This record gives sequence, C-alpha cells and structure tokens, in this order.
Amino acid sequence: MTALVATFRKELLSFFVSPVSWVVGILFYWWRGVELRALVDYFARYRIDQELLPPQTYGLGSTFLMVVLVPGLLTMRSFAEERRTGSLETLLTAPIRDGEVIVGKWAAATVFYSLLWLPSVLVLHALEYGPFLGADLAFGPVFAAYLGMFLLSGMLLAFGCFASSLTDNVLLAALLTIMFDYGLLSLPRQLAAQLGELADAYYVRELLDKLDVMRNFSEWFARGLIDTSQVAFYVGGIVFFLCLTGISLAARRIA
Repeated sequence: MTALVATFRKELLSFFVSPVSWVVGILFYWWRGVELRALVDYFARYRIDQELLPPQTYGLGSTFLMVVLVPGLLTMRSFAEERRTGSLETLLTAPIRDGEVIVGKWAAATVFYSLLWLPSVLVLHALEYGPFLGADLAFGPVFAAYLGMFLLSGMLLAFGCFASSLTDNVLLAALLTIMFDYGLLSLPRQLAAQLGELADAYYVRELLDKLDVMRNFSEWFARGLIDTSQVAFYVGGIVFFLCLTGISLAARRIA
C-alpha cells in the first residue's frame, strides 16, 4: 500500500508539472468556452427549454476531444518512458508489487483527468446567473452524466496504461490508445450494420449493446439514469485492462 501511495503521488505530481497537461487543459476550456457561449446564445435566441442544456453539452466537440485524445496523452508516458530510459527494470526488480505500481499510475491519471473535467461543472453553475440563462438547472442528470463519463474514461485510461506497457515509444502508445478510444466509440454500430441477421443473435446483440458506449451514455447517463449493468461493464473493463498491464510487465520480467 505504501508503494501504491508513493507511485500515485509521484505520477500525480508529474502531471501538474508537465507542459502537455497544461496545454490540454487550456485548449479544452478555451474550446469548450467558445462552444458553450454559442450553445447558450442558441438556447436564448430560440427560447428552448433550458433543462435540455446540460445534455447538449455532452455532445460538443470538446467532449469528443477529451474522451478520444486525452486518455492517450495522459497515459503514454506511464510505462513507455520508463522502458525507454531503462528505469522500468529497476522498478520491476524493486521489492514492490506490480499491482501497486499499475494501480498507482492509473489512479493518478484518473484523478488528474477528473480534475480537468470538474471545473466544467462550475461553468454550468455560472450559466445559471442572469447574464446567461437566469434559471436553475437540474444537476441530478449532470451528476449521472459525469459518473458515466468518469467510468468510461477510467476504462480508456486503463487501456492507455496497457498500451504504454507494450512499447518504449510514447507516441506509439498514445496512438494505440487514441485508435482504441475512437474504435470503441464508432465501431459497435458499424459492426451491427455489417453483421446483418447475425447481429440479432442473443449473445452478439448483448455484446454489441454493451460495447455501444455512445448509445448507452445518451440513453442512460445523459438522461440522469444510472444503469448498474453499464457500471459493472466499465468497472470490469478497468480491471481487465489493468490485469493485462500486469501480465505485460510480468512477461517483460521473465524475458
């Protein structure tokens, strides 16, 4: 446990001193600010029900950026950089468990990712005041949507750790994660269309339904509904990819 906490603190501090992290945060909130201003003006101009505003923010381009690109950028150095510099061998031979190192690195990336997202809740709160909407927003659905977003992102970050453990090239690790993230968001519906009648088979349909994270997010979390099966799917995905990371490191130790 001591090694886990030490790894967590070290990795979290590295995010705060990394210029990449700050560039990501600045670009995200600049882009999101522009999109939110345009969205608020649209709602005010056409007098649209303001309760529909929070769900609309989840479909903005900045949200897509954060889900597809940022997990790979945050995790690309987790193990690839240590493999490149040779410090991974020292880490693997130290009297600490691989699981503590893996969970510590993943938890640090997840916490920092969450900190990047949390100010957007304050932005939504600021929009309640007079110069903008001048009305109260229901934050119950917002909580459910952010929970779904964090669970999905936690799984993507876990895959990012796994991808980083496979190579000593940080750019390749980031690219692998970005490709996986984009594929998870876009391929399930395309597969369902390509499979035809096979997609109606029970197990195939259930698998495609669980993998279609965009549809599940819009039908459940974005509407303020928490689907326990989806929560279990994301938690299972996190554990699965962290276990794969452990297997990858164990194989390197044996080699």
